[in-house]
Amino acid sequence: MIVTMLGTNGWFDTETGQTMCTLIRTRDYSVILDAGYGIRRAKQLIDFSKPTYLLLSHLHLDHTIGLHTLDYLMFEQPLTIVVPAGQQQAFRDLGKPPYSSNWEKVIPEGSRLLGTDELDEAGLPFGISTLPLCHPVPDHGFRLEIEGKTVTYLCDTGYCENAVTLASGADLAIAECGALPGTAKPAGGPHMEPAICARLAVEAGVKQMVLTHFSAALYTTIAARMNAVSEVRSIFPNLITGVDNLEIIL
Repeated sequence: MIVTMLGTNGWFDTETGQTMCTLIRTRDYSVILDAGYGIRRAKQLIDFSKPTYLLLSHLHLDHTIGLHTLDYLMFEQPLTIVVPAGQQQAFRDLGKPPYSSNWEKVIPEGSRLLGTDELDEAGLPFGISTLPLCHPVPDHGFRLEIEGKTVTYLCDTGYCENAVTLASGADLAIAECGALPGTAKPAGGPHMEPAICARLAVEAGVKQMVLTHFSAALYTTIAARMNAVSEVRSIFPNLITGVDNLEIIL
């Protein structure tokens, strides 16, 4: 299994990266976590003849704007798209005029749109559990069991018990780091900073954690990201600075 950070910026694209998207590739299928403009890079990486599962944490634009490129990606198999419970109609509204071209015309026939409350009966080829996170809009984290490994995705959120629960014992936790050091609330959201992420990793007992969703307005260089992360490795040594195109093999 290969985890590729396709987009690691929060809010908007800059020279430091594109907006949020993470790709997980397995022998039999692909999983895409969020769909900022980083999703365009999936065209060179995904085997489109195999199924793809698109999991959206929430519907803020930096997590969905890349869906404007669905016809560029040219999926050959039906998609399974997951949104927070109750957000199906909001997703449909986002993907049609006057806000966009009509996504329904480019989504492959037979595709499914599911809420997080419908996953128990969805028959997905991997284990999945979700919990709501701390953010101003409906937002869910994901815990995925794939090929004997556990990957947790926590974006966007402040520190909360649900984040710890989802990350418990994970082989890899992908966590948002939208705030600068010393500026985030210790609990309650809406974003985390490196020290909070590191403490969450320790509390949850994860094996490694990669940070992503660095605010484009606050982390204006890759060096700023790396310096902020390196300062808290004394709390959790296996902390990775997320950058676009980073690959992690599990």
